[in-house]
Parts: sequence; structure tokens; C-alpha cells
Amino acid sequence: MAAQGKKHAGKDPVRDECEERNRFTETREEDVTDEHGEREPFAETDEHTGANTKKPEDTAEDLTAKRKRMKMDKACSKIKNKSKHALRKKQLKRQKRDYIHSLKLLNVLEEYIRDEQKEEEEEEGEEEELIRIFQEQQKRWQQYRSVRRERLKEMKLLRDQFVKALEDFEDFCDRVFSDEDSELDN
Repeated sequence: MAAQGKKHAGKDPVRDECEERNRFTETREEDVTDEHGEREPFAETDEHTGANTKKPEDTAEDLTAKRKRMKMDKACSKIKNKSKHALRKKQLKRQKRDYIHSLKLLNVLEEYIRDEQKEEEEEEGEEEELIRIFQEQQKRWQQYRSVRRERLKEMKLLRDQFVKALEDFEDFCDRVFSDEDSELDN
């Protein structure tokens, strides 16, 4: 265990344990070579019969190592499942938060649109009221102008009549005075 600890010092234990193992290249010894330094391709099996020539102790050690690897793989898959579950839970929480924020934003926008429409309708109502008031004032002004025009016509007629009456009176007075002057002269 101490040798394994030194071998894996500084490495990520979870990642190292979860790495896939290749059963064809993995052996107990560091290197499988013959006396001459050449690699023996099938060191653990008989070349001619293909029968397993391993000792029972080696097989027991291999089974123990295999059990350890299976336990480590199972623990690794549990950790992966837990992390996937935690990630999925976090994603769902984020989606729920985003959905709630979207709903709040939608409500705020709808309220803003309603307020804008209400203000627009009020402004249109105010504009219509101002237009109505302006039209009424315009009608009154036109009535005032027509009444004034009629009065001016009447006053002009009266002035013309007065001027004519004055001229007639002047003529009359001139005749009267001229008659009196002529009588006095005589």
C-alpha cells in the first residue's frame, strides 16, 4: 500500500482510479521480458496449447486485484452518478430560477404596457377634450364675429341714415335761412 501511495503521489486519486484499464497490457510485474531482454508476447500461457500456466496464488491475487478494481469502478460510478445528480439538480434549480425571473419580467412588461396604453388613452381623451373645447370656442368666436358684422352693418346703415338726415336738415336749414335772408333783403 505504501508503494502504491508513493506511485500515485501527486495524482488525482479519483481520476486515477476511474481510468479505464486495459486487461491485455496490465500485469503484476512491471515488464514481461525473457532472459535476452526481448518481450514475451504470451508469457502467462503455454505457447502450444494455449492453456493457462499461472500458479493458483497468482490467480487468487489477480482475482483480488480484479475485485478491488470492480469496487473502485463501482465507487467511481457512484461518485459519477452523485455528481451527475447534483449537476442535474443545480441545472433544474437554475432553470426554475430563470423561469421565475422570466415570469416576473413578463408581468412587469405587461403592467408597463397596460400603463402606457392607459396613459395613451387618457392623453387621447384629453386631446379630444381639448379639440372639443377649441371647436366650441371657434364656434363662439364665429358667432361673435357674425353678430358683430351684423351690428356693424346696422350701425353703417344708421350712420348713412343719420348723415342723409343731416344733409337734408342742412339743406332745409340753408333754404330756410336763404328764404329769410331774401325776405330781409327785400
